[in-house]
Amino acid sequence: MSVENTINRINREVGIKKCIVIDGNTADVFLYKRKIVTLKELLIRNFKENKYDDIVYWDCVSGIEGDSANLPLLKDTGAENEEGEEYDFGGDASVSAPSASGACKDFSDMLNVVLRTMQDENRKTVFILNWAEYLFSAGQPDPSDRQALTLLGKSLRDLPPNPACREKGSTVIFITNKAFSLPLSFYGGNPEVSQVTITKPDRRERKEMVERIASSFSLKNVPDIKEHERLSEFVDMMSDFTNREIIQIANMSRFEERMTFDKLFYLFRYGEAENPWEKLDSARVKSIQKFLSDRVIGQEEAIRKVEDVIVKAFMGLTGMHKTSSKSMPKGVLFFVGPTGVCKTELSKAIAKFLFGEESACIRFDMSEYVQQNSDQKLIGAPPGYVGFEEGGQLTNAIREKPFSVVLFDEIEKAAKPNPRILDIFLQILEDGRLTDNRGETTYFTNTIIIFTSNLGASEVSYSHDKVKVSEDFTKIVNDYFDHELGRPELLGRIGYSNIIPFNFIGDPEFMTALARSKMKPIREGILEKYKIELELENESVFFNYILKGADMSKGGRDILNALNDRLLSPLSQFLFRNYDDLRSFKGATLTISVKSDELGFDFNE
Repeated sequence: MSVENTINRINREVGIKKCIVIDGNTADVFLYKRKIVTLKELLIRNFKENKYDDIVYWDCVSGIEGDSANLPLLKDTGAENEEGEEYDFGGDASVSAPSASGACKDFSDMLNVVLRTMQDENRKTVFILNWAEYLFSAGQPDPSDRQALTLLGKSLRDLPPNPACREKGSTVIFITNKAFSLPLSFYGGNPEVSQVTITKPDRRERKEMVERIASSFSLKNVPDIKEHERLSEFVDMMSDFTNREIIQIANMSRFEERMTFDKLFYLFRYGEAENPWEKLDSARVKSIQKFLSDRVIGQEEAIRKVEDVIVKAFMGLTGMHKTSSKSMPKGVLFFVGPTGVCKTELSKAIAKFLFGEESACIRFDMSEYVQQNSDQKLIGAPPGYVGFEEGGQLTNAIREKPFSVVLFDEIEKAAKPNPRILDIFLQILEDGRLTDNRGETTYFTNTIIIFTSNLGASEVSYSHDKVKVSEDFTKIVNDYFDHELGRPELLGRIGYSNIIPFNFIGDPEFMTALARSKMKPIREGILEKYKIELELENESVFFNYILKGADMSKGGRDILNALNDRLLSPLSQFLFRNYDDLRSFKGATLTISVKSDELGFDFNE
């Protein structure tokens, strides 16, 4: 709802409803006849133009401002004889505020004034009570709250409605950022109270604000942002901005080294002038297959599909066929296959390739979100519940690392027992943003979203026919979302082409290649810690010995277990037995051999 529609609704209901609660984007500024005004100024100017008898503004710091000469109780005290102050309502005219200006800073005193005024049918008064979120204590009302609520109730309900009235009556307006900061017993189900929510500016309003402050922008190679061919795109990029934020980004452009709007946008939103996506060069992107293949063995088809997604993001074509392309994640992938086939390892490798560190892969184990309402952990507890102030695990993590790979591991464990969690994923995949419990918006625009699943692991049999295995896994995933969950829209947003089946790990050569790749960090770790190089007497015999301890049905994960049990355990025992002499072996080579179905270790200086 644009601010123009909001004001029109307020004008229709003021004087008919005895109370209007205005919440939402109340802290913003607005364009009113080409002038930038606050909500307070906007309401006062609007009511002045509509010829209301008295317009009274109040907050607990400044007390009363505005037309207070005719207010009951204040007249009785003789306060009107004191020297008053001038209050500017805008335009050419100014109104002399009487002595009561600054009075009634106590909320209860102000409510007494409201009560007496509302009972006077001969005057049409609008009370604007700002910062209403601080007027009542959190949780259960205390005695002072109950007294205030009683006064409010009497103000609104004591006088029965008059079906024959020809003039609008008085109205009290509460301005608050969240309606729930007011006691529900006051506004919930109360026919005398109307709730009006001010949304963030729509596209037309954003464009008008950008054009209004165009001279404030100082951009590289852009003499006039109003005339820029990409103005429409700039306005769309700020789709979730308030007018205040549009003004702030214009101010930032003048205090930083001149830059393009895109870089200014990233600097304002993420606090980083450099976008890691822009730092990628074509030569590096061309090397992605080799980089990922060095980390993940035997999943060439999956790596090729990952390359397609990264290249599309690098070229800026992700989601270009959709109107929401500017806010969508850079890519969405669904890894499916048996356990231990390097689905998580590939996710970490993508994070390392794109953002330079594995810690940029933010992993959420979906087995932790099985219970009902556990989805609230992702976006934060509702108001009034323990942990509300902490925010959500997911939204907090993305704010901390906006450039990241977000891994939702084993999605099927949470999807069926807690289907509400899927609604969170729908919002992320469609809009690229998520609003947490505190009303703060987190953006996933610069992330890669990866879901992993073991669906079909017990149903699809091992086969050398990789095409058939891929088709079987894809069909199972489709059936699961279409029929078992009844949520085909989620898979539609992921994209059927982004379902990436992983191959079984069963081929002996493949298993040996995987075990060989896992030996690399062991060699590097021993060399770094003890300055000793590891050497295999016979690689073929050694890896055959290691793989005898691995359960092939558990995939690559059990190769790690076999290396731990059959190599690291005896190696640690050997090094411990020679602990006192290790310094003398610095720079030496430790040869590993297989003797009588066990490992032997010998130093060669």
